[in-house]
Amino acid sequence: MTGSVDRYRAGIETLLALSPDKGELISDALAAEAPDFARLMVEFAFADIFARNGLDLRSRMFVAIGALAAQARSPTQLHWFVRAALGLGISRDEITEALMEVAVFSGFVVASDALEACRDLLADQPSGDCCPSRAAFAAR
Repeated sequence: MTGSVDRYRAGIETLLALSPDKGELISDALAAEAPDFARLMVEFAFADIFARNGLDLRSRMFVAIGALAAQARSPTQLHWFVRAALGLGISRDEITEALMEVAVFSGFVVASDALEACRDLLADQPSGDCCPSRAAFAAR
């Protein structure tokens, strides 16, 4: 049991390094309903994988964001990882570029949905002159 406690503790440390608000990713409700699942998620994802030396945390965040966006079925987790990435100093521009890259491999609808899921986090992104707004399309 000590090994499991150590793995859990290591996973929580990694998780809290990503974001002090782990609640959105592993909710109290999930922990109450399926405590073994929540524990395994913390141990495997954050102690066994995220804490490995093969990639730095910044690179791992891009992989997580890209994978979650490409799956197109986990907007809450995508939102959590984008917010954590911003907290680690990854810029909105870099995240937007990564999500645009998702469009090449997973399609524009998937990438658009990912951008929409994180709109509140990426809202400071300047839209530039190249893309007309929704209002501009409606006026045509």
